[in-house]
Formats: sequence, structure tokens, C-alpha cells
Amino acid sequence: MVFCYVPLPPLNTVVVLLDGSFYVDYVERGRAYPFLVNAVYGSPWLLAAGITMAFALACGFGIFSVLRDRRERLSGESVKETLDMLPVGICFAREDNTAVLYNLRMERLCTELTGKPLNDAAQLWSAVEKAGETQDGAVIVLLSGEETVFFRRTLISVDVKPFVQITACDISEQYKLTEELRSKNKKLTDLQERMKAFGEMAARLAMTEELLRSRVTVHDEMGHLLLSGKNYLDNPDTADAEGLMELERRTHRMLTCEGEESAEYSLIGVEEALESARAVGVEAVVKGELPEDEKSRNILGQAIRECAANTVKHAGGDSLSVELSREGGRLTAVLRGNGEAPTRPVAESGGLLLLRRKVEQSGGEMAITCDPGVTVTICFNEITLTE
Repeated sequence: MVFCYVPLPPLNTVVVLLDGSFYVDYVERGRAYPFLVNAVYGSPWLLAAGITMAFALACGFGIFSVLRDRRERLSGESVKETLDMLPVGICFAREDNTAVLYNLRMERLCTELTGKPLNDAAQLWSAVEKAGETQDGAVIVLLSGEETVFFRRTLISVDVKPFVQITACDISEQYKLTEELRSKNKKLTDLQERMKAFGEMAARLAMTEELLRSRVTVHDEMGHLLLSGKNYLDNPDTADAEGLMELERRTHRMLTCEGEESAEYSLIGVEEALESARAVGVEAVVKGELPEDEKSRNILGQAIRECAANTVKHAGGDSLSVELSREGGRLTAVLRGNGEAPTRPVAESGGLLLLRRKVEQSGGEMAITCDPGVTVTICFNEITLTE
């Protein structure tokens, strides 16, 4: 009998499995496969080598098939590993809410919400609804550490079998941005409400200012008419009767015309102001070059008219000097009336107040002094008034 000792792992394995130790140490013992062992070890060595090589090839092919199958097919372990790597929590449960598949993320969320392992999907969803805020069928839960999670529960079907699917996504950044946007929207709404209230208040102020301007205009026109009438009664021989009648007609039109038409009476030129001064018995003398632009002449005309009226009413005077000078592109007008000196500071109201507003709105300055008579000084830039 020829013994074959081929040093290959498959042959050694066959020897062990087929009780080949009987031929190795020549020890008699109970044998499980005597016929098969005698047939293998009693055959020629080439046949034994061929059988061994066949076993080796079959083993190698089996290993190759297993490795290829693992690469081409998904196993349960690979699916579980993939789910555990997802940043999104996911859980699948049967119709009776028994959890059958879930990843580490969902297990951690379940432990944080319920304090128990994830076994019952219904218990998990009940804790989610209790801790979160429901929006369109989903639930937003604010966890510890400022982490915000978006939970959604849906019913799916796999091979005609119903399953429950619960997913959980981290929306911390989106939720933070949403809260910031909500806060900004609230501030914007408050700002809009304030702007609306401001607009209403501005409209009321505009109406009030227009009403005040109309009242001041009426006051000035009526006062000028009364002063002209008094001057006519005191000096019937020298007063201008036709000018008085024209002034009366203008005042009448102002009192009966529309509001926008009455605005023309607040604009008066220098020549008209000088005529108005003579109508109330005041001789106004202008020294210096008059401004060329219309707005400057209107402001100067209003100042002459107002100072002339005040000279008659408050000081009992009959003359007004107007001195004009220019320096550095600015025009300065100094208006001095004669008569009695005031016993107390001049209170700006009516026409004087309206004059100050127009001067300051045009970028100029106005000052009133009493040393000894009343002096009104107006300084403004002609360039800013020119259109």
C-alpha cells in the first residue's frame, strides 16, 4: 500500500475528517469511516493528489462565490450598519407598533424622550407629541442643548404588509433662522404700525399748520386793513383812498375764496410791501441793493410789511428803515422802526412767528433786539433760495 503524504491543508483536513490518524500513528482505535479512508489511502498518489486539488478548487470557488455574493447583495448587517451611519433618525415598526428596525440616532432620541429603550413605536410617538409642537401633521421638538428635531410619522406598505415609519431630522439651524425671521417680522410689524400712526399724526399736523397759517394770514390782512382804515380816518387828505379800497377787496376775496387761492396772500413782494406800509401810515426806506430771486424778495417783503404794521400798532411810529448788506454770499436785512421803545421783551406770535419759520426753513437766521427800539435782523443765503 502506497501512502500519500501531500503537505496541503485540504488533504490534512480530509485526513482528520476521514480518520486518517489511523495511518499516521498506527494506533488501533474506533474508526468512523474505514471503507472511505482505506479507499483514499489505498489509491495511487496521483489520484489522491487529484482529489485533494479538486477539494481545494471547490473550496476556493466557494470562497469566491461567498465574497462576490456579499459584494452584490445586501445583508441584514450591512443594512443595519448603513442605517446607523445616517444623521437622520429612522424607525420601522409593525402594525402593532412593535419596532423591528431602527438606527442609533432614533434609539438615542427615544432614550432622551422616554428614558426607555426603543421597543414600542406608539410610546415613542406619544412622548414626541407631548414634548413638541404639532405643525401640519409633523412635530417639532426642542431638546436639551438647543437641539431642534423635526419628527414625522407615516404609514407605508412592504410586500402588502403595513408598517409604521417614524423619521427625525435635525433642524436646529433652520429653526433658529425661523425664530430670528419671526422676531424681525414682529419688529417690522410694530414699525409699520408706528409709521402708520406717524403718518396719521403728520397729516393732522399738516392740517393744523395749514389752519394756523390761514389764521395768521387772515389776522395779518385784517390787521393791515384796520390800520389802513385808521390811517385814512386820521389823515383823509393824505391817505390813499383807492389803495384802501383795493386792500378791502383783496381781504374780501381772501375771506371768501378757496383755501389754495388764499395762499397767495402770504406771498408779497418788496414793492407791494412798501405800498402796504404807506397804506398804514409808515414810510419805509430801503438802503442797499434788493435781492434778485423771487423767494428772497418775498421773505424781505413779508418782513417789511410785518415790521411796518408792528411799528404802528405797538410803537406808534411812522417810519421804518431797511438796511441791506452782503458778505460772503449772504444777505443781511436790518429793519428798525421808530416810536416808543417796548417796556418788555417782544413776544413772537402771529406774523413774526410765521416770518421766523419761513426764514429758518430757507436756511436763514432771524433775531429781534430792543435797544432802544425794536430791530429785526434777518440773515440768509441767496444761493440756497434760488431755484
